Amino acid sequence: RCLSCSGEHSWCSSCAVKAHQHNPFHNLQLWNGKFYESTTLRDHGYIMDLGHGGHPCPNALQQSNLSPWSDLGAMEDVFAHVEGDTIYETQLGLSNLVIVHSTGVYSHCVSWCQCPGAEKDRHLHLLKAKLFPASITQPQSAFTFNVLDNFLIDALECKTSAMSFYQKLRCFTNNAFPHTIPDRYHELMRVSRIWRDLVNRIRFGFAHESDRSPGPGDLALYCPACPQPGINLPSSWKDTYDSWLVMQRYVVDGNFTAQHMKMKTPEDDVSLADGKGYMVTEGPYETHIIESVEEKEAMRNSSNHRAVNAANVQRSNLRATGVGATACSRHGCFVPHAVVDFQKGERQMNMDYSICNALKYPSEDIGSALIIYDVACQWSIHFHERVNQSYHLSLPQSIKILPALVILMGKSWRPSGPLKLLLKKYHQAIQGIKDTQGPYEESMKSLDRANIQKWKKEAELAALHRGELLDIYQLTMDKAPTMAEIRLRLTENEVSTNGRTGAVAWLIEGINIENAQDGLRSSIRQLPEDPTASQRTLMEEKRQKLLSRINKFHETALVMTNGMELEGGAGLHQDDPELCLEEADGSNFPGIEELGEDSILDIGDDADSPAEVAELWMPSWGTSDPIMNDVVMPLHQEELELRKGQANDCLEKLRQALGDRSVVFREKLHSNKSIHYQGTRSTKELRKITLAINKHAREYRRSRAAMQRLGADSDTMSSYQALKAEDLTVSKEVTEENRHGQGSDRLAWFWRINSAEDSQKSEWMNEFNWLKAKARYDRWSEELKLVQHEMCWTVWWFQKQESEWRARADESIKNGHRAYAEKQAS
Repeated sequence: RCLSCSGEHSWCSSCAVKAHQHNPFHNLQLWNGKFYESTTLRDHGYIMDLGHGGHPCPNALQQSNLSPWSDLGAMEDVFAHVEGDTIYETQLGLSNLVIVHSTGVYSHCVSWCQCPGAEKDRHLHLLKAKLFPASITQPQSAFTFNVLDNFLIDALECKTSAMSFYQKLRCFTNNAFPHTIPDRYHELMRVSRIWRDLVNRIRFGFAHESDRSPGPGDLALYCPACPQPGINLPSSWKDTYDSWLVMQRYVVDGNFTAQHMKMKTPEDDVSLADGKGYMVTEGPYETHIIESVEEKEAMRNSSNHRAVNAANVQRSNLRATGVGATACSRHGCFVPHAVVDFQKGERQMNMDYSICNALKYPSEDIGSALIIYDVACQWSIHFHERVNQSYHLSLPQSIKILPALVILMGKSWRPSGPLKLLLKKYHQAIQGIKDTQGPYEESMKSLDRANIQKWKKEAELAALHRGELLDIYQLTMDKAPTMAEIRLRLTENEVSTNGRTGAVAWLIEGINIENAQDGLRSSIRQLPEDPTASQRTLMEEKRQKLLSRINKFHETALVMTNGMELEGGAGLHQDDPELCLEEADGSNFPGIEELGEDSILDIGDDADSPAEVAELWMPSWGTSDPIMNDVVMPLHQEELELRKGQANDCLEKLRQALGDRSVVFREKLHSNKSIHYQGTRSTKELRKITLAINKHAREYRRSRAAMQRLGADSDTMSSYQALKAEDLTVSKEVTEENRHGQGSDRLAWFWRINSAEDSQKSEWMNEFNWLKAKARYDRWSEELKLVQHEMCWTVWWFQKQESEWRARADESIKNGHRAYAEKQAS
């Protein structure tokens, strides 16, 4: 019976061979009287005929006096007396051939064509039978076209090595003893490379144009949707298209995981298509590397980036430490003849070669290029100088390069294809216009027309000249005075104001104690539900140190108030639960105001009120005694000024921490979801930043509450607004800069203030909001226009390919060439 045939069949030995005359790679089993055991067609006399369309050669039959489809028993009698394939070869044209198929490794008896001169064409007979010979002159092994195609797909999609792939085939053949199967691993390595090269040449038309050899990058595809003069652009494109529309848009990056080990005998590695695909030509590139001198990286001027830090890393066991490539930034298609090897790391000499090759392929006539590179700020400084100083680097004439530092969160079209990706981009652009058009038109109606005309001119100048003129799109805030600056001013004026010294330092100490109390409460909230003895001891030691500071503070307060009895502020330690939940270590830890007598806060033998919740007297808490008010009134204004400085410091720290959290979301969490260890580390970093945000928010709320109790005027309180939980969310301006629904976005109030003035009423804030609204609307309008053109360019690219294949079909003489060209054209 056959395990590969569909249905239930049982044959005798000779019928099984006849049924599989053209299915030599089926797996058979033989009933031995007790069970089915594996067997082969060769064991039952199967002979594979080559050279006559799978039929026996007439000359071989005449030599053996046998007719086609003779009884196999008679055939066995003919060569029953011979031993070894050599006698078969000389008398009947038979030999043994190891054939590797996708279902296993087979050893077949092959009958070669015995026609005159056929011995020299045995490799051609194998190819006609869809068998690729491992050698040309005396083939003893062959691979089916099917197994070669399967290996290429496995290597591409499953990252399967040749060793693993062939070992799988050996297990298919004999899973119990795979080592008994002939080893054709080295032959697979060699044949698969030849097969891949031949398939590429056929697909790119070089089988039809045998008089033309492929040039650099001619065996690689490029993006159909990107503008390419002479391919998918009309002849009048220079007169009909805006320059920004046909601008080359490239993204540049390195891959440090694509490493290549050093070979023992590199001279045996013969390149079949050096520089014909995506990799650059090896010889000129090596010469460029040898003759180039790498500039010392100005590390103090660059960020802590892997590409910069790894620039001089070299490993002795690697021929290439990685690769660098240039791709179209909108669709993720690699530029042919622009992928380079790294010798030490991602150095500028490597990426310069890649970028220069990309700029010359196939769009030399396009006058501008956007280069998106994560270290563009450093790479672009001396790029033109390095090109001018090198004999191996060149750029298209009059090209204008615009470097950009952008984090791309988009996807290439490989998973879904160009049609679905372009349709998705089209719908996104339509939705983006809907979201941004309303807020933009509303701002046009509500704002002064003279101002709008002025802002339009500024935006046009910024788009034309760029540089510092683009700062109009950024928040410009005057530096607010810090608490340290206010303290210095108050200390210098202390004697002339109230005739005594030490009051400012005493007030600063009170504010610092409040912060220390908050820090201790935060540490307690982060303790587990059942803290260890060492943890409880540590908390108690912190309490004692803090209580000592509080006692000294109150002693100084008696001096400041001429010995009057003071009462601390009730409720000072009340923290907002919404700013404390993150501190609970994996449990629903209650807020401070919810803690009962059994809480960890109450541990301690001789203290009714632990130090972290102890009452602290400050002028902002006031007193009901009129005489006392007269005594402390001079301190009110000093504390109010210090509280303003404290609030300014908190807001600045909040802006920095929220920015840090946005960057963590974008660069680490969003881009490393599949990397467990990276995600875990980023989650810890995110929690640390969130704790800092909550800390600064609590301190700001304390300072604002103090300003209210000190009787701050309405202008001051309108500048220092209440801080809400929604104000502390991650800035989507950073995490999702191209998202929908941002047309009506407004920054939290503290992003617009950095002084004691209410900046919402200022003209520059209106300009900032209008420019942002206009930029969002213009961005989606340009996106829609660009996507519509990309759709046309894609159609024209395929029409160009169709016309080329139609021409090849018309010029083809051989039927096979014509049929393949017609298939490609369709």
